[in-house]
Amino acid sequence: MLCLPFLFPTASEATVRLGVMSPTGEATAMKQWSPVAQELETLLGEDVVLIALNAGNILDQLDNGALDVVIGNPVQAALATTGMQAQAVASVVKKSGQQFGGVIVANPNAGIATAADLKGKKVMTLKNTAAGGFIFQTHYLLGLGVTSPDDFGHHAVAKNQKDIVNLVAKGAFDAGFVRTGMVDNMVARGEISEGDVIIVDRKETAGFPHAHTTILYPEWMVFAHTQYDPQNVSRMREALIKLAEGTPALEAARVQGFAAPQDLSGIIDALNAVGMLPAASN
Repeated sequence: MLCLPFLFPTASEATVRLGVMSPTGEATAMKQWSPVAQELETLLGEDVVLIALNAGNILDQLDNGALDVVIGNPVQAALATTGMQAQAVASVVKKSGQQFGGVIVANPNAGIATAADLKGKKVMTLKNTAAGGFIFQTHYLLGLGVTSPDDFGHHAVAKNQKDIVNLVAKGAFDAGFVRTGMVDNMVARGEISEGDVIIVDRKETAGFPHAHTTILYPEWMVFAHTQYDPQNVSRMREALIKLAEGTPALEAARVQGFAAPQDLSGIIDALNAVGMLPAASN
């Protein structure tokens, strides 16, 4: 856990403990989000202590009261708002918008015309807690009578999504699960060629830039501890939404801005379907 020294509060000042998930390491997350924390200090008139945590303990820290507000992924937001009664504060707006989805990529020679054809195939995914690399596709396949990964002929777990796309393109695997935008970005960077992989059950949504297999779900969210004062939740939401697109703080965070919180019911349904919500939330 890392805290910026210049964000440490004095005893006489109000303090917001802002946690941020750090998928690529705490130091990277601190550099990425500290300008946003500084902007929030000015807008709120309060000290903001920025705390970067990995996915394994950020919800525990929220639950035990060590954090007031969290910037995290939609799975964390859904788990927090259902199991911990956390309060939704805002949605993160990324370059692709406020939503993303799951993509099933397949090798063109694998004989996969629809997602139902994944039965008996060699499939590579991310770990089973990854929203765009496992959960969304698994929920989608359940609706087609396919249980992921039990119905696959062979299943392997990758450490990153680029490996999945590359191995499917080379024919080492018949299909793989990645989040929206991964294929387009790899084509744009010249890492694969158009046609090296196909998107199974391809869908297009107006206003969303990337093809997808599953429905679209909310992007990253900002959510608060259940005991964080509702007036403070409103003030935090207003402050986040005031951050204008193109400001240095948002550029550093690699986001477009913040907006009113998205409805999480779709991802809650997906988590229920794959058995990731506590029994009390089912």
